[in-house]
Parts: sequence; structure tokens; C-alpha cells
Amino acid sequence: MKVCLKSFYYQSCFEELRVLKPGNHSINSKILGMDHKKFELGAKISSEILSNENLSLGESIYKSATECFKILRANYNLGIILLCAPIFKIKNMHNFRYELNQIINSISENQGKLILDSIKEVSPAGIKKYSGNGDVNLEKNLSFRRVMKIGAKWDRISGCYSDNYSEIFSKGLPCLESSRKKLSNSDSISQVFLNYLSCDYDSHLLRKFGIEKASKIKLQASILKKIKNKKKMAISMKKFDYYLKFFSLNPGTCADLTVTTLLISKIRDIFKFQI
Repeated sequence: MKVCLKSFYYQSCFEELRVLKPGNHSINSKILGMDHKKFELGAKISSEILSNENLSLGESIYKSATECFKILRANYNLGIILLCAPIFKIKNMHNFRYELNQIINSISENQGKLILDSIKEVSPAGIKKYSGNGDVNLEKNLSFRRVMKIGAKWDRISGCYSDNYSEIFSKGLPCLESSRKKLSNSDSISQVFLNYLSCDYDSHLLRKFGIEKASKIKLQASILKKIKNKKKMAISMKKFDYYLKFFSLNPGTCADLTVTTLLISKIRDIFKFQI
């Protein structure tokens, strides 16, 4: 299964990179200064490390994140690594949600420190602007679980660690399944991204630009999501993409959630677990 999971992970990263996601990097709509080959290399590097059964969860996250950062010289995939790493530790995929919950709840303080250290070293955009409770750059007295719970108020990846990926199971996967009944695979993936962007503030935008800007983009995504005509939707998506990229507004967390949704969907197609 590990070989299969490694392949699914790479495929999910590969697919997400090839669809239009307003504001986010893709092969046909790039962010200035970013390279899709580096995204692909990051997926390859991290897939090798995450699939290593000899590494603990904390070790696999730390090694994946820091190795990718060292080789790529920028943060291309920390969010994806943080979200997908626990999935690689699941033994019985038929019992996916229960085991995922067990893995997250059993993260020791040593493992948690490695995960927090990976965040500190990669230093995702905007994180240095936060200096409140749970600040990963300053906090020494709180447990990993407590830091995640505090972070969940403004960071959706921390939220996944706090509520067992509830957002993905309740919003991402149902959106992907319903979209695939009426749209192509690539358009379905775009819809998943748009759905994530419309239902909550993107953490990357919130950290870098604040709640006012993040709220405005969330509202624009909500309006766009309501368009029913496919041709009008395609035109509107491209305009929204151009607008966001013109102002360097990248909803990176929604892209991370989209990759994780694709990975879980591929696993569910085989093991048919309940969401």
C-alpha cells in the first residue's frame, strides 16, 4: 500500500498543478518567480521521505519540509506535507478516519516539537507577523496540541490537526464528488479549490494581508461559485485569477487542502471508507 500511497500523493500534487486555481500557481497560469518544475520536484522529494516507514510522523514532516526547502530554496509545499504526512502513517485504510484521529491524537511532545521546528525553519509567508499566543517562533510552554488548537482560529491546517480534517470530509470531498458528476476532472478540481476559498478565509492570505483582504477574496469566491453557466464560469475564473495574480494574492492554503482532498479521494475509491 505504501508504494500505492506514494503514487497517489504524487498524482494528487501533479493534478492540482495542472488546473486553474484563481491566484494560485499552475502550469498554464504561473505566479511570477515560481516554477512548476520545483513543485513537481518537491512532490517527488517529499513522497520519498513521507513513504519511509522507518521515520516517525514528526521526523517525516521535519525531513520532508527542510529537505524541500533546502533544495528548492523557497517554501513550495510545507502545507501539503503537514496535511498529507499523517495519512502515510495509517495502517488500515478501511478505518481511515478513526486511524487518522488516533495518529493525530498520539503525537508526542517530541514529535510535536519536530513539526513546529519544521514550520519555524521553512517560515511560511506571513507567519512572522503573528506574535500572539501559540506563536511557533516564541512559544515554549504550550503543548503541540494546544498550539494547534490556538492556531485553528486563524490557520486551517492547524484546524485539520484539531478537528480530524473535518473541513476536508464535510466540504472538500462532497464537493469533489458532486462536481465530478457534471464536470470534467480538471474543472472538478478547480471547483474544490473555489469551494475552499469561498467557505473560509485562506490562511496564507490572512497571515500576509489581514482579515479585510482575506474577507474580500472570500466574498468574491462565494459570488463566483454561484455561477451556473459553464462558459460564464470559465471566463469569470480567468478574470478572478488575473486579478489575484496581478496583486500577488495567492490562496496557498486552499491549494494545500485541494491536494489533500485529491489524495483522500483516491484512497477512498479503493477502500470505500465512510466520510
